[in-house]
Amino acid sequence: ISADYSQVELRVLAHISGEQVLKDIFERGEDVHAATAGEMFGVAPEDIDPGLRSKAKMINFGIVYGLSAYGLADRLDIPQEEAAEFIERYQARFPKVTEFIARTIEEATETGYVTTLLGRKRRIPELRSRKWPTRSLGERLAVNTPIQGTSADIIKIAMVNARRALADAGLRTRLVLQIHDELLFEAPEEEVEAASEIVVR
Repeated sequence: ISADYSQVELRVLAHISGEQVLKDIFERGEDVHAATAGEMFGVAPEDIDPGLRSKAKMINFGIVYGLSAYGLADRLDIPQEEAAEFIERYQARFPKVTEFIARTIEEATETGYVTTLLGRKRRIPELRSRKWPTRSLGERLAVNTPIQGTSADIIKIAMVNARRALADAGLRTRLVLQIHDELLFEAPEEEVEAASEIVVR
């Protein structure tokens, strides 16, 4: 059984930033990467292939985590001007995300740390560095930590709750592995349906 909490980081971003456009995508049950691909590449949903979706995924995470036009151009193998246009289009589509990034960097620079939604704190001394590359790293960490750190908190809670719920149900299914936002379970064949319902819940 593989319980994939796909796109959890972008769901956390939608919540933290208050970006309604992103929230609406999730509330409609749409694939956020496919939705971004449609917007960025001007393609109808039915015409989005795995390659375009993969590029959109890179745009979604790259821009949020501080990828420059140069870095995005390099990753997507496109001209830098086109990458800059993607970034501008993304920022126009998700203005609250852009505000969240700026606000988070500013607050972290003042306080010297950021926290996850569950209150876990990470100090970021890099933000006070006089060296631009180090300060730039600090900015990326400042934005990344509330999102990825909260996602990590969520998956840890899910691991504890899923294990407890499976045991309470008297099942022999067991959690064997966590891979980022995915949990892998091992189950006797006759428990797969019941265990899947519990794990997904």
